[in-house]
Amino acid sequence: MEDSLTKEELIATIERLVESDPLATPTPLALLHMLEIEDLIAMEQSLLKSKANRSEENEKWFDTLCRK
Repeated sequence: MEDSLTKEELIATIERLVESDPLATPTPLALLHMLEIEDLIAMEQSLLKSKANRSEENEKWFDTLCRK
């Protein structure tokens, strides 16, 4: 459950998600420490949603490729 994560754990997760998201808004990662935990949770959820959407798009692309 996200509420049990520490601020440092959330920041580490966000940093990994930002690195893997080509559409992520550039954010100075040092500023993450200034955000409230609720803001970090919202940011993490947004990045996880983006990651899930990219995975779905990749599956569709792969399915199309395999049918050719």
